[in-house]
Amino acid sequence: MKKLFVCVLSMILALAMVACGGKTVVETRTVENVQIPDPWQECASLEEAGKLAGFSFTAPEEVEGYTKKYIAAIEDEAAQVIFSNGEENDSTLYFRKGVGAEDISGDYNNYETVEEQTVGGKTVTCKGNGGLIHTAVWNDGTFSYAVMSNVGMNAEQMETWVGSLA
Repeated sequence: MKKLFVCVLSMILALAMVACGGKTVVETRTVENVQIPDPWQECASLEEAGKLAGFSFTAPEEVEGYTKKYIAAIEDEAAQVIFSNGEENDSTLYFRKGVGAEDISGDYNNYETVEEQTVGGKTVTCKGNGGLIHTAVWNDGTFSYAVMSNVGMNAEQMETWVGSLA
């Protein structure tokens, strides 16, 4: 009788262990794709962009070889004008001004050359590859500025464009 009792008790204990081990439930969640709204608001003119940004904004009204122009601003923060040539290998040129002393370019690429140049009394940090400048940034303590070209610009173009941005 003792053997039967020990066998039955062992089977109950084994069943209890199996039942407690059961399935593990893993919670799954679906995260929806959430997009942050674009803070840039399209503007009809450089003057309108400057008003929206909260400061005067001067940049070229046109650039030879570029057929399209997009002007935009972030309220109380920044203004920009973007020129593009509208071709298959789109050449794009940015002029940007913003409040503060941080780099406003938004260009986080690594370049083979990073050097400072003096242009019109401004210390301009120039970043580029292959003898061309892709990004030129500077600040005056109150505002930061950037001129950027995805195809690169020579030193003379950079100096002209830096001088046009205020």
